[in-house]
Amino acid sequence: MESVFNPQEVGKGIADFGFLIIAGASYLIYSATLFFFFIKWFVRIVNGIIEKQQRVLDEVLHLQKEQKEILEKIVTKLNNAA
Repeated sequence: MESVFNPQEVGKGIADFGFLIIAGASYLIYSATLFFFFIKWFVRIVNGIIEKQQRVLDEVLHLQKEQKEILEKIVTKLNNAA
């Protein structure tokens, strides 16, 4: 029975597991960074769509108000003519 560990094997094990820990940590940081920027990019796209829809709805509301004013003018002229 060999109760004394070979120092080279112990050093190799520490080096291998140390690399594994560093590689895993760097992968997690890289993945979290990519996920964060992907979410920011997606939110920017959604916000752009919402802003465009808001502008379109504002324009529709403005046109509807103009149409209402024109129709009211027509009604008053028809009432005056009748």
